[in-house]
Amino acid sequence: MICFEKVSKYVLSDVSLYIPKGVCVGLIGPSGAGKTTLIRLACGLLEADNGNVITLGKNPVKHRGHFGSRLSVFMSGVPLLCLDETVKQGFELIKEVYHIPEKNFSKDYSRLADRLGFNGFDSLIVKNLSLGQRMRAELGASLICRPELLLLDEPNIGLDEIGKAVLCELIKECCERGMTVLLTSHDMTEISKACDRLAVLNGGRLLFYGSEEILKSRYVPTDVMTVTLCGSLPDLDDLPLNRYSVEGNTLTLSYNSNYVTAAEIIKLILEQTEISSVDIKKPDLESVCSSLSEHAIIS
Repeated sequence: MICFEKVSKYVLSDVSLYIPKGVCVGLIGPSGAGKTTLIRLACGLLEADNGNVITLGKNPVKHRGHFGSRLSVFMSGVPLLCLDETVKQGFELIKEVYHIPEKNFSKDYSRLADRLGFNGFDSLIVKNLSLGQRMRAELGASLICRPELLLLDEPNIGLDEIGKAVLCELIKECCERGMTVLLTSHDMTEISKACDRLAVLNGGRLLFYGSEEILKSRYVPTDVMTVTLCGSLPDLDDLPLNRYSVEGNTLTLSYNSNYVTAAEIIKLILEQTEISSVDIKKPDLESVCSSLSEHAIIS
């Protein structure tokens, strides 16, 4: 669906990445890592200095005007709807430009307006909307043509928690129907919820591409378990723990999940004493990416 082969542009250096049909890939990394540049290369707004970019089987620069409704791009700060028209008028224009059948348009407009909540203000002029309202309408506009490929650059800006949750649901539903999604965001929580794969950029280099689970197990496999005991303190010497502490009847254990599982730890404790509760905390995506970036700098 999208193929970057040894691509260099601005900060990006020798990036190779293949994104197949029907997956959602999250581009993450610090500001200036090259995320937006990669999005712009994918849709043909930029041309690579070196390497090749293939989008929907074609060179996106040479065929940018020929993708039609197959490719949809949302970029924060770049309006999809005419600022001087109402939201509904803007959608009607998109319908005409992409020759969307009236039956499909009416059905999808009603669904998106309801889900994203812009049905309450679709008679208002776009430039008079709040940021959150405008983002909801613009995201609907990016989906109304039923694209095969959707590129989203910081789509969460201006959205409240409900809006973010709805966007995540819509992305998942679209991917289940075969749409491919490439998105950038600084919101690691939403990236974690929406994406099947992660591509981590730092300083223009691709540091990792794969699932969040593999990312965590490779770079920050340390989990923290808190165990509340009902009985005596167990002997933990046979466990490969990083460290542990005891406060009253509470045990706090830090361990590498690649070396020992939570089930193995709990089993050994239960062989010696009783447990009233267990809580396990895994590293969040933000801490993993921070660790990965530090690892790259050291390397």
